[in-house]
Amino acid sequence: MLRIAVCDACRADVELLEQAMDGVSSYDVDYDVYFSTIELLDHIREQKDSYHIYIFEIEMPEMSGLELAEIIRGLDSKALFIFLTANAIHVMEVFGVVTFDYIQKPISLEKLESVLKKAVIYLQLIRQDFVFQYRKNFFRVNCGEILYIEKKGRQAVICTAHEIYKTNMNMKELWEQLDRQSFVQIHLSYIVNLRHIRAVEKNEVLLDTGVRVAVARSRKQQLKENYLEYIKRMIL
Repeated sequence: MLRIAVCDACRADVELLEQAMDGVSSYDVDYDVYFSTIELLDHIREQKDSYHIYIFEIEMPEMSGLELAEIIRGLDSKALFIFLTANAIHVMEVFGVVTFDYIQKPISLEKLESVLKKAVIYLQLIRQDFVFQYRKNFFRVNCGEILYIEKKGRQAVICTAHEIYKTNMNMKELWEQLDRQSFVQIHLSYIVNLRHIRAVEKNEVLLDTGVRVAVARSRKQQLKENYLEYIKRMIL
């Protein structure tokens, strides 16, 4: 789920943005609205909360969106900033701050979806998250949280300690997002996160949640080698 903070002093523009957000069907979006930069900063500092994406109006009363972005950048080095502006003159100013994109007003669903699509791909790269789609919804799971992935026919089942997700991805598509130093294929149907292996026993791996996953005989030696290399990297 994409967590988004919107900060704009103009209520009319916020309403347009909310309508556009609510109309987004391709992504699972959760957003909070702030009409004051101070209100947003207080929330972040007091709640120690953060968002994947911040959408700001450039011109605001207490401080500009650019100044706000600089402060948040100091708290979260990986935050994405999308600026709203009705004035093309400000567009070049946006890139003085490490930012992501801008949306020129008036806001539309098409503009918002286009920017969010790029943001999802970018977040996948910088946060090492696994991004996938299922039934027209997009999901993000941190790669470190994945225990294993099981292929069942055309579906891939992504298992974490707390959730089970499904997606229609083939093995090639799965490996395009997985780090081969952290994940290993132990069976025609299973990819396991080396981080969560507690032990390799006979023809199974025991995960740190107590789950056991079958290991193909032909892949056991490769698993041992990969696991040993992983342990060495963790120690060193």
